[in-house]
Amino acid sequence: MTTFDPETAEIKFSIADAATDLYVEGNGHFLIKDVAKIVGIDPADVFNYFPNKQAILQFYYTAIIYRYRLMIDEIDHFESYTLGEKLSNFAYASFDMLDEKKAFVKDTFPGLILHSRTRTDFEKETENLLRQLLEDDPQMPASSSALMNDYFYALLRNKYLRLIRFRLSDTSEDHELTMELTDKLATFLQELLYSSVLDQGFELGKFLYANRKHFLYEIPVVKQIFSKIEIR
Repeated sequence: MTTFDPETAEIKFSIADAATDLYVEGNGHFLIKDVAKIVGIDPADVFNYFPNKQAILQFYYTAIIYRYRLMIDEIDHFESYTLGEKLSNFAYASFDMLDEKKAFVKDTFPGLILHSRTRTDFEKETENLLRQLLEDDPQMPASSSALMNDYFYALLRNKYLRLIRFRLSDTSEDHELTMELTDKLATFLQELLYSSVLDQGFELGKFLYANRKHFLYEIPVVKQIFSKIEIR
């Protein structure tokens, strides 16, 4: 995760906030000098924080993850939430933050984030947050760690981005379809990762192998399977 410096972050938040408003007002165009004027800094100083205009606009999305991390600290007993509750809370909170700039998000999310040629900071920070939520969960069975690799977190991040895209096109009242889909996805993921089936399967496998000489080789099919297994 990128080091979070509160003072720097506050200035970057202000710059991105001003730029997104000007972007909407200017139908996709804004000037650095106008951003600097709103924030109260010299135009040249803007480039101490961002290399270009696109980076400023993309930071609006990255800031959502930073803001949510700060929100977690204010949620009583967040650590006691189930995985499904944590994931749903993150999704709902991020939706609310995206709604603060509806016009900007609808116009820029596909191009700046969803179809970006490189993995954006927003995507990286989303993966980091999801990794933290899952790996810090005390209710997670040990066997689930076998599933939680880089590919798995990239898949979760991708599903989250697709969920945002779905919400942008959701015309149901109060985004009811998105809310229902979010709940179902969070519940499914919780059931998948909280399941003790993998743990039980590992224990069964260990037992069967440890006792293979006593009775397993008396079963033709099992004998054939174990004859092909090499334990290194």
